Amino acid sequence: MQILSERRIPIAIVGLENAGKTTLSVRLQTGRYHQTLPTAGLDVEVVDVKGTLFQLFDLGGHQHFRELFWRNYVQLSQGIIFVIDSSDCEKLDEVVDWLWKCLEWNKNAPLLILANKSDLKHIEFEDLIRKIRLAKLPIQNPHRSFRIFEVSMKLGTNLDEAFSWFSQKTSNIIDGSQIKLLGLYIYLPTGIPIASHLFTKEPSQNLDVDMIPGFLNAIDQFTSGFMGPNEGLQSLNTQNHCILMVKREGVLCALITAKDSDPGVTRVVAESILTYLETSFAEKLSLFRKDGKIRFPKNFILDFLEREFSKTVIIN
Repeated sequence: MQILSERRIPIAIVGLENAGKTTLSVRLQTGRYHQTLPTAGLDVEVVDVKGTLFQLFDLGGHQHFRELFWRNYVQLSQGIIFVIDSSDCEKLDEVVDWLWKCLEWNKNAPLLILANKSDLKHIEFEDLIRKIRLAKLPIQNPHRSFRIFEVSMKLGTNLDEAFSWFSQKTSNIIDGSQIKLLGLYIYLPTGIPIASHLFTKEPSQNLDVDMIPGFLNAIDQFTSGFMGPNEGLQSLNTQNHCILMVKREGVLCALITAKDSDPGVTRVVAESILTYLETSFAEKLSLFRKDGKIRFPKNFILDFLEREFSKTVIIN
């Protein structure tokens, strides 16, 4: 079987309506400018950017979508792209408000700010930097990597330079981070796990009180279709643990980690497990069918984690 080494790094693309988020996503996919319609909720695309595999979450910019989607996806992303329509001065106060909300939700992810529509009449770059209070960002978190670029999605101005920087920063942060994995479960829509591992040595009654009720409720939402037909994301925080669930194409990956684990890195691991499942095992699925049932090798996911994340994932 082919061993995959591709990691999907989750990236949240945020910004107010008509800022150019979906136009950016399409340009990254195709290399060309295309006129697009506003995103109604959430679009998910996987693109190779400068040798880094990004899973882009293009989040709708209208008020309703900001309140419904933004926080959860920003919190669990490994990088943030905030797109600003620099030709719309009337919305700058609202832009500043939501930019700083995103920075509060995720204090560590590299931040790429794109001042779009430089090909139109727009606010001066220095004035924009002052308006969004960018000089205060190192005070909020001196360890966060961030840059702002004046760009044009239509002409492609400065996008190559911007994503060269962003790709490097998001890749480096994965290799320098660790998570403490306490449990791993992979579920089919029937609710039956095809992989189930509990690594923690804590007394089971502690896990039952602290974690299991919310975990089972989330599983029930998955099997009942509440998480939607395609991509789904849910995060639960208990007193001592974090539970991250990522659903893709009828398979749910649930990771239980220690409270101090990096949620963005946890999501990279979960996304990578699902990528491994849908690519490797889709081609070889017949090898694991016995008596009409799918029987995977006992430790096939653990072997994958050892190959891909030996320095990132600590198993208790």
